[in-house]
Amino acid sequence: MAHLLNVHEDIRANLARNTLACEFANALDGLFTIEAYRRHEVSGWKYVVLHCKPTRNIADALLLDREVLALIVNVTDVQVRTLHVAESIISASNGRLDPAFLFVVHADRAGDEKLRNWGRELGYRVVPIHRSKAGAIPTADALRRRLAGDLFTHDPFSLTGPVLADSEFFGRRNSALETLRQLQNGRIISIFGIRKLGKTSLINRVVTLARESGDPRVAMIDCSVDGFNGLRAADALKAVAKVTRMAATRGYAHITEALKRSDKDLVPVFDDLWSMKDPKPLAIIFDEVDYVTPASPTRSHWRKDFNIFWREFRVVYQEAQRMGFPLSVLVSGVSSHAFRVESFEGIENSVLHFVPEGYLAPFARHASQQMIKDLCRRCGLVLAEEDQSKLAEVCGDFPYWIRLAGSYIHRAIDIHGRPRVLESELVARLLKEFVDAEGVDAAKVALEDLRRKTAEPIELLQRAAAVPHLPLVEGKLLLRYGLASQVPDGVTVTSHMIRAGLTAISSLELSVQESIDLPETSIGQLQLGQEEWAEELAVINRRRNTVERKLREFIHVSLKFTALTGENWVDKVLKALPQRERTELASLSGDALLNKVFWKDLGAIIAKHWDSFEKIFGDKKRFESAIALLNDRPDAHAKPIDAADVALYRRELVWLEERLA
Repeated sequence: MAHLLNVHEDIRANLARNTLACEFANALDGLFTIEAYRRHEVSGWKYVVLHCKPTRNIADALLLDREVLALIVNVTDVQVRTLHVAESIISASNGRLDPAFLFVVHADRAGDEKLRNWGRELGYRVVPIHRSKAGAIPTADALRRRLAGDLFTHDPFSLTGPVLADSEFFGRRNSALETLRQLQNGRIISIFGIRKLGKTSLINRVVTLARESGDPRVAMIDCSVDGFNGLRAADALKAVAKVTRMAATRGYAHITEALKRSDKDLVPVFDDLWSMKDPKPLAIIFDEVDYVTPASPTRSHWRKDFNIFWREFRVVYQEAQRMGFPLSVLVSGVSSHAFRVESFEGIENSVLHFVPEGYLAPFARHASQQMIKDLCRRCGLVLAEEDQSKLAEVCGDFPYWIRLAGSYIHRAIDIHGRPRVLESELVARLLKEFVDAEGVDAAKVALEDLRRKTAEPIELLQRAAAVPHLPLVEGKLLLRYGLASQVPDGVTVTSHMIRAGLTAISSLELSVQESIDLPETSIGQLQLGQEEWAEELAVINRRRNTVERKLREFIHVSLKFTALTGENWVDKVLKALPQRERTELASLSGDALLNKVFWKDLGAIIAKHWDSFEKIFGDKKRFESAIALLNDRPDAHAKPIDAADVALYRRELVWLEERLA
């Protein structure tokens, strides 16, 4: 037994009586000093509580400026309550303990992964240390390596859907509060912007704040739901009436709930709302509104029904105002075009001036830098301020793109040796590689989506990219979408990703549909030279690999999120695999298992647990068809490309990319 020289002399004698505490203190020798020791019991569980003060080198390396909590709980089945106990101890320390970092020593063979996962969910960096009842705690050198691996392996930049956790919501807290305030005051507002800008994350935040405060009550209408956008104008208005009535009585309701109720079961009449005694403020939120505009990607009847629907809805809103009913409206989507044009086929646009034109801007530069600094810190990377600014500029200050770039840099830097200050030259090289390898595809998907819904911004963007700057009066729409920056001379495109994505969509004038519609006699073979062939293969391979990586992340998050109490999401993955693979992979867990699963098996996992994925992919047969076609990789065969095959392959890639974006 060591002499516990890293333990404060006032507590050394008491700590020496606890074998586990002695082992742990010895393991921390040269890394931390032990400043406090006590026993703690909660609900029959006994804990040893230590306050660990990092040495100067460790504090600098791990970016710590406070003492760190260590909990020792000698149980073979550790529970999430351990982290709740840690949370209460940290809260009671009055700032003495780091609010997001802790050690947990335990005897549960499966406890390391459980504690890491729980820690991520609760916003903690947990370093679990397994010490079996007959074993020993790792040495100081092993513990150093464990610290780097446990703290910095997880990719904090990676997200597979809208932001939900408070710790992940950057840059728009004030925007969420202001949006909530406007809805509470009965305003009509709109949020337009390109894909993956953060519109749904902002709406989710506003809905959460509204539900917590009880004001306003929220009727949530996701227009991408097939059951809603497939309705004609009159029936869609009835569905809105149903969900509004449900929200008025329950506080919150989603359109999918209303669609399950028959007209007989729930009479779709707005008039009943006006007669309510002491009515509460109510907000109707139309998200993904592009699905019910003339540019709808799925339903052509909205070319005529759009004007009819909004004419009738405007009457409903005006009647609510006359009756003193506190009703507000929020509209969110990609294209604002249908809300800006004066008329449709000579008929006045009923929504013009009714829904004001509003856009969700990219992050302010300081907000981008703060997010980059925070997320880099979580994975042990340090970027100089000018490099943070450079990363933000390359990505146009779009938070999702910043996360993609940060994830690329995180994956490119070895875990060992972190924390690490990255040299400016290295950051510049990795950013260039990112734009070429992944950024161009992300930007292309977003710009293609915008062009499908309205060509005007893309045409303006092409003009702006071809000249040093556009006059401000011409480039205002680009500024609203965040696709360009304002400079003294006018408007200019500064984002490397936007320029790369624009080049990509401009160079692919032969669209997927045009390729499919070519006569058989004109299909023939694509005449590509050796370099062109290699480039074509590289693009296809890169896009497919990106989709495959996103599918793995999406499966992990979705199955874990939908798992029932006591159910392990890894078991759900194994159940979807063939018996032979199930046996071979049964010993693996978490991401290690998913990384061994082939493309076709990823499709089988999603199909097996379709209820967890239906909202994203919609059509199961369409999904299975895309997976099957993409499983046959033309990029893996050195032969002339058939134009129709390539067109089909690109079409399926685009379909999956749009749903995973």
